[in-house]
Amino acid sequence: MQVARPPEFGHTEASRFNRHADRLRERHGERVWRVGVDGGFSCPHRIAGRGAGGCTYCAPSAGAATYLGAGARENLDSQIERGLSFLRRRYAARAFFLYFQAYSSTNAPPERLRAVYEEGLAHGGGALFRGLVVSTRPDCVDEEKAELLASFAAGGLEVWVELGLQSAHDRTLARIRRGHDFAAFERARRRLELPGLRTAAHLILGLPGESRSDMVASARAAAELGLEGVKFHDLQLARGSALAAEYLAGEISLWDRRSLPAVVADCLEVLPPECEVIRLCADMPAGERLAPRFVADKTKMYEAVEAELVSRGTRQGSARGRG
Repeated sequence: MQVARPPEFGHTEASRFNRHADRLRERHGERVWRVGVDGGFSCPHRIAGRGAGGCTYCAPSAGAATYLGAGARENLDSQIERGLSFLRRRYAARAFFLYFQAYSSTNAPPERLRAVYEEGLAHGGGALFRGLVVSTRPDCVDEEKAELLASFAAGGLEVWVELGLQSAHDRTLARIRRGHDFAAFERARRRLELPGLRTAAHLILGLPGESRSDMVASARAAAELGLEGVKFHDLQLARGSALAAEYLAGEISLWDRRSLPAVVADCLEVLPPECEVIRLCADMPAGERLAPRFVADKTKMYEAVEAELVSRGTRQGSARGRG
C-alpha cells in the first residue's frame, strides 16, 4: 500500500491527519526547521523538596537538542550557530524557528525571559527566525508571561507554546511525579488564549498503569481545550531517570509497542481536524535510551499510522463526538 511520506520528506497533500510541517509550508512558503537551544532556565520541579528530583521519566539532558551535545550550556549565539550548521548541512534548510527546548523555558521572571528570547532572536541581525517556540510546564505560565509571549506574535513571529501534559489522568500525573494536575494544564491553556499564540500539548503513550482507552481519553481531553497542536511521544526510558530505575528493579514493564500505530490512530481520530500534529513518536538518542532497545523508525511510523487510518477508512477527527 502506498502511503504519504512523513513531513521530513516533503509536502503530503493526501495525508489523513493534519501535519504541522505541511501547515508551516503553507504559511511560510517552504519547509521550516526548528533550531533547538537551552536558554539556561532549569526546571523548578527538579528542586529538592518540591519535585523530588523531577518527573520520573525525565532524562538528565531534559530534552536538549541532540546536535548540541556537551555544548548545550554554551552561550546562545554558539548554540544557534551549531544548530544552523547542522540543519543547513544535513537538510539544506533555509527557514527557521527559534526553539527554547530544554527544561522549562518560562521558568524565570518576565524581564529575564524577554532578554533571553530577544538575544536569541537577534542572531544574524534579527531577520533570521520566522517564529519562536517555547517548551515549558503548565505551572510555569502566568498572565504576565503569556502577555510577553503574545508580544512576540504581535511583532510578526509565529509563536508556539508547548506545554507538557503527558496524561490527562491525575492518578497518572501523581504516579510519574509531574507536580501538577490536569486542572493546572487547563488554567495554563486559558492564560495562553491570546491573539497570535498557538498552544500545543505533549502526550506520552505507554505510561505505567495506563490502558489504551486511558491514552485515547487523554487525547480527547486535550482536544476539548481547542489546542492548536499536539505532540505524541511513545514512552522511552532514559538512562538515569527514576522510571529507568523502576524498570531495572522489575517494578514496571513496557507496553507492547507493536500496538503503537493503532493507538496513535485512535488518538488522531478524536482530535479536531484543525489541530496540527507536530510529532507521532519520541526521538531519544540511542546512547541516552535504556529501553526499549529498538524503537520505531520515524519514517516507517508515519507510514504505519497512515496505513492504519487507510485500513479503517478514517482520518483525524473521525471519532469526534463519540464517547
